[in-house]
Amino acid sequence: KIALLLCINFCTSFHVIAQQTTKKQIDSVVTAHSNGTFQKKQEAYHQLGQRILRNEDPTQASELFRYFLSKDSSATAKIIIYEDYASNLSRLGNLDESIKLKKEGLQLAKQLQDTVRIVFYNITLAFSFDQNNQPDLALTHLNAIEDIIEEDIVQHLHPSFYHAKAVIYGSLKDYEKQEEYLLDMYALIKDDANTSSKRFYLYLILDFYSQYTNPQQLAKFTEILGSHYEDANLDIPKGHMPISALFKKRLSAENIPILTEAISISDSLNSLNSLTATTIALANIYTAEGNPQSGLPYLERAIAKLQQVNKPSDLVDLYTVAATTSAAANNYQDAYRHKLAQTALQDSVTSEKMKRNIAEIEIEYETEKKERKILEQQLELQEQSRQKAQIRNGLVAIAIFALLLFLFFRYRLKSQKTIAEQTASIQTQKITELQQKNKLLAMKSMIEGQEAERLRIAKDLHDSLGGLLSTVKAHFSTLQNEMAGLETLDLTSKTNHLIDEACIEVRRISHNMMPHALSLSGLQGAIEDIGEQLREQQVDVTIEISNLPPKLDATKEVMLYRLVQEIVSNIRKHAAATTVLIQVMGHENEITLLVEDNGRGFNYEAAQHQGGLGLQSINSRVAYLDGSIDWDTTVGAGTSLTINIPIA
Repeated sequence: KIALLLCINFCTSFHVIAQQTTKKQIDSVVTAHSNGTFQKKQEAYHQLGQRILRNEDPTQASELFRYFLSKDSSATAKIIIYEDYASNLSRLGNLDESIKLKKEGLQLAKQLQDTVRIVFYNITLAFSFDQNNQPDLALTHLNAIEDIIEEDIVQHLHPSFYHAKAVIYGSLKDYEKQEEYLLDMYALIKDDANTSSKRFYLYLILDFYSQYTNPQQLAKFTEILGSHYEDANLDIPKGHMPISALFKKRLSAENIPILTEAISISDSLNSLNSLTATTIALANIYTAEGNPQSGLPYLERAIAKLQQVNKPSDLVDLYTVAATTSAAANNYQDAYRHKLAQTALQDSVTSEKMKRNIAEIEIEYETEKKERKILEQQLELQEQSRQKAQIRNGLVAIAIFALLLFLFFRYRLKSQKTIAEQTASIQTQKITELQQKNKLLAMKSMIEGQEAERLRIAKDLHDSLGGLLSTVKAHFSTLQNEMAGLETLDLTSKTNHLIDEACIEVRRISHNMMPHALSLSGLQGAIEDIGEQLREQQVDVTIEISNLPPKLDATKEVMLYRLVQEIVSNIRKHAAATTVLIQVMGHENEITLLVEDNGRGFNYEAAQHQGGLGLQSINSRVAYLDGSIDWDTTVGAGTSLTINIPIA
């Protein structure tokens, strides 16, 4: 009793010390990653959570997980720790609490847009709801991630997704769907390395085929899983039964044809792992059915085949079953023979296994020591790194502050200089604008004065001189009628001709100064009148006028007319053109005047430098109207002139 109490006290003290050690590790990890990146925190928290889950009693593990969350209750910490905490609650049988925790983890994953954990929590919830006999809710969670399960970032969770689907359809007794998803799972993992995860998935597939009638697949996956156990130096997968235990579920006479076919397939494919497992299963069925003699030939054939290769563990299993089956068939001589062979081989296998196990234990021990030392070094380095980071951050903050101060004063000086320059520029610009306004006002006054003077002269010519010449002609006609003798002289016809020419010239001058057509039919009629004058001089003229505003300012109308008149005058004097195009088009808030000729053209820059009055007059009128002008001319290639004038 005293020894028992001492043992209990020792174990209790050991667990308390172990818990205190783990809590110190939690404190160190939380402190070291308080300001670290999410990636670093995730790695450290997940590693420590897995260690608690593997090495601690479930009840004590729950206490440690709660302590962990009391030290860091941030959303980042919860989303990581809830993974292992929920698994531990499932181990304790607290399925409802586990589901609640997983749901909270899923909500946090959605808030943080963490795709990996959205998939993870949906899959684990599917397993939990299936265990809770709620396959409909389980499928709902799997359907929620159907669109994102193919993404590269969650590829490592894809086999678990198919596993969950298979489990749910197994619960629903839909075995065809279950098989479909198990094979989809195998397609994803078949090329992976021989890891415990891969062996676990293969174990699930074989477990299904050990209960489902498909001898080809049974033989295939028995061989695959057996070879993986052998390669990994394992008799059974961690936490699972050996392969032989799977076949104990099929100890029924109705399975004899299936196993017989599986043995035949395994033998033809030289699948020795499958041959061993299926032969042992068949022999056990015959023994259970009271017909052990029928199983012995299969055992003898399998033993003979395995004796040709180096598979001592499988051969020991066959010898063991052959001995018990021969004894059941009252064939004690063969039973004794097989037992001797099994014992001899078992010693060799046991010795080899012991050596291997000792080597593995030593490796695990050294690995554990190294891991602890590495963890201590990591914690020390993290502490040093944190202190260095604080110093570095302080220096960086001082440097940034000094830089910002320097930039501020520099910017202030530069701003003051810029403001002074902008003020001077604005003043200069205002002076220039005033000068331009004064120049435009002077130009406007000059042009308006010219137009007014022209109107006055035109009226004087038309009303005074024109009327006077008409009176002279009337008097001369009366005098001519009274003096018949004048007819004999040639002076009368000459005088009449001169008076007619004087009247025509007065009309022409008056018309040019203030065209009659402009006052009668507006701008269009006046421009067409200019075209008629050009046609009289044997020039091919095309006039196109469209979309002119119905009410155009009288001043702009006169100015447009003067522009056309001046341009045509220049063409007549200098271009020697035979074809002229005049277009006047109104569109939106603008009038476009286009004049083209096929004349001799000229050098615009040279003509402007020479100070030609025609060019100056045209450019001045366009500037007065706030318009734009574009000269396109080359010597010998005609001239094209485009003027845009705003209506408003």
